[in-house]
Amino acid sequence: MVVTPTPRPIFISRSNVWTTAFRQFNRPRFSESSGMLYVTFASDEMEEDAEDLGGPRREFFRLLVRAIFQGSGAFEESPNGFTPKLNIAHVQNGVYRTIGKMMSTIIVQGGEPPAFLAPHVVDYIVTEDILQVRVTPDDIADAELRDSLKKVKQASTVDELEEALDCCDTWRFQIEGLPNPVTMDRRNEFIRNATLYHVILHQQSCFNQLMDGLSYYGVLPLLREHRSMRIFLDMPEKRDEVTAEVLACLLKPSYSVLGSNKRPKEELMVVKFREFLQCVENKELGEILGARTLTEEEKDFVQNLGLGHILAFATGSSKIPAVGFQPNPKIVFIHDEIKRHPVAHTCSNELLIFVNAKNIADDDEFEYCFVVALMNGALFSTI
Repeated sequence: MVVTPTPRPIFISRSNVWTTAFRQFNRPRFSESSGMLYVTFASDEMEEDAEDLGGPRREFFRLLVRAIFQGSGAFEESPNGFTPKLNIAHVQNGVYRTIGKMMSTIIVQGGEPPAFLAPHVVDYIVTEDILQVRVTPDDIADAELRDSLKKVKQASTVDELEEALDCCDTWRFQIEGLPNPVTMDRRNEFIRNATLYHVILHQQSCFNQLMDGLSYYGVLPLLREHRSMRIFLDMPEKRDEVTAEVLACLLKPSYSVLGSNKRPKEELMVVKFREFLQCVENKELGEILGARTLTEEEKDFVQNLGLGHILAFATGSSKIPAVGFQPNPKIVFIHDEIKRHPVAHTCSNELLIFVNAKNIADDDEFEYCFVVALMNGALFSTI
């Protein structure tokens, strides 16, 4: 007999995702269960009446990733991505271990991958060998410290090297094992070892807890056995945004019975939807709606609208999750001459588009109604 793990209900405040999520994940009995999370949101002290069939969970994971890197105080950003920030209170309270559990849960349960870590962080996680970690001064979050090491690297004469080293005097004599004196021949060794100290050795306790937490669900052994899985954690050189082509392929239309006289209208709506995606991608929507008198709020929204907002509106996730969408997203056509604004069912990943004379008309009605729907669906479209 196959035993299905019992779903784990958690209650999250939208106004304080980090605090409420940490409280839930840090419960002693949390690790004893491996069931899917069942998320209930609270907004403005009111419980949201939405059954979690997948959409609220994906939305929670997306908000949680942002909270981990921006609201937890456990990370700081370098030019190459996020790196652990030593916080003694966080170490004492096991915050980094809990974050590891959060990341494991996000990866396994179909959330957007927490792929914001600097490559050197992931190097150390998957190897636990400092000799295999690739580092550069750009891995250091502190701008002053980073710039001082860059000056050492860029020095072309002995005098320039000595001048650059003067900027490092406040800390370099406190680190055992650095080259001393630093010569032109040994400056690369100095730069590498100093960088390793500042980005890994100084935060060793943070890394130990983070890796312990990533062992939850067995994610850490998988990362080490299958190195290609590091893409779930690695900050890419360029974060790929959802494209109009990808989004159009992802949201597959569900047509009426073949041969019905409704089919041509549905196909026309598919064309209008794809044209809408292209306008958003090319930042042309403002021109399309130029004949309308938009409010300042609408103008600002249109200017900042991206395809990730539309994907989040339809599925609760602004990026494609590591394990894909379950169930597969689709467009469902509803023939209704009154309703015009698209509706999203994020639990079933369905985007409902209403087929009628107003939406089919050769004007900007469909585009405007879509914008209004996105604005009113802010709980699921804010990214």
